[in-house]
Order: sequence, then structure tokens, then C-alpha cells
Amino acid sequence: MGNVKRWPVLAGVGVVVAAAGWWIVDEMPTVDDAVAREALPPIDEHLRAWTTAAAHSDDPDVRWVCTQKVIETRPDGDRVKIGLVASCDEVAKEGGGLVTRSGFRRQAMVYRVERTPGGFRVLDRKFAEDGAGYSRSVKEMFSWVGARRVLDGASPDDPKSVSAAAFGLPESTPVRTGR
Repeated sequence: MGNVKRWPVLAGVGVVVAAAGWWIVDEMPTVDDAVAREALPPIDEHLRAWTTAAAHSDDPDVRWVCTQKVIETRPDGDRVKIGLVASCDEVAKEGGGLVTRSGFRRQAMVYRVERTPGGFRVLDRKFAEDGAGYSRSVKEMFSWVGARRVLDGASPDDPKSVSAAAFGLPESTPVRTGR
């Protein structure tokens, strides 16, 4: 009879230990802030150049403005893989303000960068697949903790929050959504 009463207690302790372990692993830092801070400027430049080329835009009054949330940094030999989620808007000057034309939200990607004497240099980038392959590709590209964060909805700031600065305009400059 005594053994029957112990099983629920042992099972309860096991659940608590498993939950605590999951919480500790889930909260482990997976981002090297120094690497991310140094690598983000060339990543942002690469991402904006790619979006400009993809949109075939050479109008000086139009800029691609992107924000990123770094999910993880993983050493890869002499290189680093930086998993992130990006949101970008195509923004144009119009009248006394700015207007967003097109863009994308929460695009998961992994950049591979290497350190050079002048900072980090982008080697390549891989996007998560769209549609039915999204979850599978995110799980292949990121660590299991990083993939979980992406799939749970990690998101960068709205590009509107930095659009005025991208044009050298005051923070109070109105930014509206275009057609």
C-alpha cells in the first residue's frame, strides 16, 4: 500500500524536475551580444542591398528599411552563423512624410559571416522556406532552442520605428502605409 502512494509523488517530482530543466535550457543565452552588435551592420547592409536589387529600385527617394531580431549566434569554425528574424519595408519620401510601399515580416534567415581585420564580412545567407516547408526549414537552419523561438513568433521591431532615421529625418516624421 505504501508503494502505491509514492508513485504519484515521484511522478510529480519528475514533472517538476523536467519543467525546471526545460526552463533553464530555454532561458540559456544563445546570443553573443558582442558578435551580434559587430556583425549586424554588414548584415543589415547586405539585406538592404538584396531587397533593393530584388525590387529593381534605384530611386534615391526610396529606401529599404530593415529591422532584425537576432535569435542565436553559433560558432562555425572560424566563422559564425547568425540566426535572425527580419522585417523590411520599402519606404519612399512623399510630401513632408514617408510612405511604406511593400515589404515583408518575420522572415527567418541564417547569415554566415567571418571576422576580417575591418569587422565581419557576409559570406552567405539562407532563407527559411515559405508555405508548408517553413517549419521544417527553420528546424534545419536553427538550433532546437532557436527554432523554437522562431516558431513561437519571435519578431523584430516594426521597420517604421527606424524609417525616419534611415532618411536622416526627425523621429517625429509621419510614416503612413501606402497602397
